[in-house]
Amino acid sequence: MVAMTSIDQFAEEAAKLYASAPAHTRYSLKYRHCDGKLQLKVTNDIVTLTYATDQAAELKRVEKLNALLFAKMSGTEPLEPSAM
Repeated sequence: MVAMTSIDQFAEEAAKLYASAPAHTRYSLKYRHCDGKLQLKVTNDIVTLTYATDQAAELKRVEKLNALLFAKMSGTEPLEPSAM
């Protein structure tokens, strides 16, 4: 399991991991209200990438990452950042 320290680094590595094995890659998001922490995880059963934050300022970047990964996983083109 690889724990990332930057959301930008996590987004880049998650996109690479998905591109390498799209049929076997899973993405999960977990929020714990009692801790105020958000945890993101991308795995293909061989490599697991995780990122955790408690900073509200990073939620916009997480939202963009969600939109990008969900679009790729559903087979559609991601929206332009200005359209979000």
